[in-house]
Amino acid sequence: MKKRIVSVLLIATMSVGLFSGCGKSGGNTEVKQNENSNKITLMTQDTTYGKAFDEYIHKAEKATGLEIETIACTTNTDDRQAKITTILSSGDDSIDVVTINDEMMSGFKNTGYLEPLQDTVMTPEIMENFPQKYMQEMTMVGDNVYSVPCFMDVLAFWVDEEKMANAGLTEIKTKEDFEKYVEANSSDGKYGYGDAWEKTYVFNSIGTFVNLFGGDYYDWTNPKTQEAVKFMYDMMKKKETPISQLADQYDPMMQKFFDGEYASIFMYVGAIQSFINSGKYGPDKQHIAPMPTFENKAAYISTWGYVLNSASKNKAAAQKFLKYAASEQGELDYTEMTSRLPARTDVLESDELAAMDLPGLDEIKEYVDNTELLARPMAPQAMEFISEMGSLFQQYVSDELTLDSFCEKAQKAVDTYVVK
Repeated sequence: MKKRIVSVLLIATMSVGLFSGCGKSGGNTEVKQNENSNKITLMTQDTTYGKAFDEYIHKAEKATGLEIETIACTTNTDDRQAKITTILSSGDDSIDVVTINDEMMSGFKNTGYLEPLQDTVMTPEIMENFPQKYMQEMTMVGDNVYSVPCFMDVLAFWVDEEKMANAGLTEIKTKEDFEKYVEANSSDGKYGYGDAWEKTYVFNSIGTFVNLFGGDYYDWTNPKTQEAVKFMYDMMKKKETPISQLADQYDPMMQKFFDGEYASIFMYVGAIQSFINSGKYGPDKQHIAPMPTFENKAAYISTWGYVLNSASKNKAAAQKFLKYAASEQGELDYTEMTSRLPARTDVLESDELAAMDLPGLDEIKEYVDNTELLARPMAPQAMEFISEMGSLFQQYVSDELTLDSFCEKAQKAVDTYVVK
């Protein structure tokens, strides 16, 4: 079911711009351009990479002939989102390019704060190299494209190979295999499946099961959507996954997996270094496995991407940088800095990337080649939507809500935050 997201964030952020007193108003206001500018200002959280970041910027400057000034963005999620929202909504022209995540993209792409890129940077020839469904659902409004994704992260299925024998399996291909594996590894305080059910994290897992069952996260009258959350509830009731994980985010979940308390989890592949550091990572130990097929075989992907501030006076110069970032070499350079997967699928298959010897690359390619990669369901007020859905799910698995009541309230949340 296709839906049009209406940005109620615009109402909230307009007041920020009115009282900030910096720059011109954002949106579609005509901005006088400095066509001869050879300098841009980039705000990014990637400054945390230190010397590797400096080398990346040096490569970008060499490739484009630009002078790139960088400003560090705070790593605190709430502070970062507030700062970037203030800059964009107020028409502050001191920042040309910003890196933002999916949550911010959902809030900004309908506001006029971002400059469309399809005519200058993300042309059809470039766009075809990025995951199409993700780009359409997350970075576009109509024909307008608003982001150059820097990297791709996949929410993958992880198993413990040493526990396969308990279920008499060599692989988990189907829903029946998954159920057999989880049941066989659930006893004596250990669980066949572990998760992070804290209210702002369980959103990812609910959506993953909804996708696997062929449901629609925006339609809680859909029997397949309902079946997905009942499946999660039933695993908890059968003590195949613990109710205690209602308090857990990803770090506790991963540690319990490393400690052998969980036999399987869903986790982003961007955390692979944590698995390696645990000493438990390997083909005969804990590793990325292909996503099983229930009715569908689907996985979420997310990105951080470069966006162009519509208030920028240096758009021509900024577009030079963005063209570099969207190029094969730009993506390879970014991967070399971060060890994160390139967002371009052609670069993912390249010999140059293979030479970097990234851990888990073959398993991740399997997802790109054989799994439907989807954007997470978002709303303009992303965190409010995520938190409300997570809170309702917690009430459901705690028996404070029936399945029918949960689905009714979940649909109200969708109708509140996401408009058909």
